[in-house]
Amino acid sequence: MALQGDIRTMPATDLFQWIETTMKTGILEFRRDGSWRKIFFQRGQILFASSSREHEKLGRFLIRRGKLDEQALTDCLDESERSGEKLTAILEARGLLTHEALYEEVVLLIKEILFDLFLWEDGEFSFTDRHLPQALSGPLALKTGQILFQVLTRIDEKRRDGDELTAAVPEANRGARARKRRGRIVFKVDNRKFTLPGEREQPQLCGSAPQEDPQDEESG
Repeated sequence: MALQGDIRTMPATDLFQWIETTMKTGILEFRRDGSWRKIFFQRGQILFASSSREHEKLGRFLIRRGKLDEQALTDCLDESERSGEKLTAILEARGLLTHEALYEEVVLLIKEILFDLFLWEDGEFSFTDRHLPQALSGPLALKTGQILFQVLTRIDEKRRDGDELTAAVPEANRGARARKRRGRIVFKVDNRKFTLPGEREQPQLCGSAPQEDPQDEESG
């Protein structure tokens, strides 16, 4: 089964909740201006997430976190290419990271990818209901609702702290002017409401003019 559409009509958080509720297995992909994010699900739980952004690839992420150096990453990637082994397995086999430490870093990477994804105001999605590659098999299976709650809570806290949150601009569009869009999309996770920028407006009475609310202007 395949499902596709626009996140302006079916936002990412709605898709995550639907996949968890229906216990789907497959790949959820988001695309926007040449940028993409992929999230892999097994029976509604998150197994992994990948991104087209170079610094959100696992190896680069570990370097940014001070868990790996450039030469070690190069050596591990070379071995992975020669042997076909997963990068994570090679990192463990070489004793560069313990299984527990690697697990924690992968969880942090998934949350970072989702943090940016949930700030997207537009883009397309597709979900393919399918068996996952054997390379993704492993002990990592995260409760989708729990991860969703944690990421949205982090976004909420940063907004309350006055941080200006915008989704990363794809490299091809770095010079383009950021757009602003009125309205907020409200999501409910574990009986708590979160708001993200979007196009869902409150219904207006026929003939009434929309009221400008400066607090309702958010950039994505």
